[in-house]
Amino acid sequence: MCIIIAKDKKSRLPKEEELKRAFEWNNDGAGFMYVDNGKVIIDKGYMKYSSFIKRYKSLLEKYNNFKNKSLVIHCRIGTSGRNTKGNTHPYPITDNVRLLKSRHLTQDIGIVHNGIIKGYGTATGLNDTQEFISKYIYPIYRNWKDFYKNEDIMYGIEKITGSKWTILDNKDNLYFIGDFIDDGGLKFSNNTYLSYSYSSYKYGHYGCYDGYDYYGDYDWYAEQKKLQDMIDDEEDKSKYYYPLEPNFHIDFWGNGEIEKVGDRDFWYDFDTMELYEYKNNDFVLVAVNPIIYDENNEEIW
Repeated sequence: MCIIIAKDKKSRLPKEEELKRAFEWNNDGAGFMYVDNGKVIIDKGYMKYSSFIKRYKSLLEKYNNFKNKSLVIHCRIGTSGRNTKGNTHPYPITDNVRLLKSRHLTQDIGIVHNGIIKGYGTATGLNDTQEFISKYIYPIYRNWKDFYKNEDIMYGIEKITGSKWTILDNKDNLYFIGDFIDDGGLKFSNNTYLSYSYSSYKYGHYGCYDGYDYYGDYDWYAEQKKLQDMIDDEEDKSKYYYPLEPNFHIDFWGNGEIEKVGDRDFWYDFDTMELYEYKNNDFVLVAVNPIIYDENNEEIW
């Protein structure tokens, strides 16, 4: 389900214990977005709490505790797509897979998501959020850069996805979709940043975290996650590969030397941005972060 933590220019910073609980409950990777020199910085792929909190503290030092600055933090729990650095949030609003999975970006706008979008993230190599951004939000953004200032459009996204979203633009302004908890001015998309007993009392979800029931010491959500992880581990890794068309072209090392796919049997892994060649009934790694062009020589990944 994930959690979004959003600080606007005037609100307080999240406490370290709040971040620790948020990461523990949503521990499939974390990321940040903020504005620097008129650009939204996307900085993600922190898969361990130690690296996540270290980065958080370094940002506080660099940006003077974000006084008069916005900061958005996202902790992910995977529901579609593998638990990789590239699948953590935030994301740019684009249909470019390479950018959606890039860990460090400078953009005009960034977005994070909390929820599960049914019908997305099942067959494209993208998770549900990435696919929805590329297929639904990006076409809107491409034709209407300020779409997030329109209440009807934002309401439409909420109704379609049943989810919570936060957008940060390059003017350092935050825009929200869905209901957030306001705790001292700081916005949380759910209560997994609180201790179990406190959140149950304060927000009226006794025995429940974000819609999942708990009975005594039995943690249903944790058990379901363990089960899904076991299923993921057993699945054939090849299902995540995407076959390249013979008329596609590849810049293997990003040096401008382009080769046509032709008769070679190339497969691309969206999650890791690795290129494989299928030889002797096995996938052989041939390049990391290649640039792939379609039949019109337009960069697609």
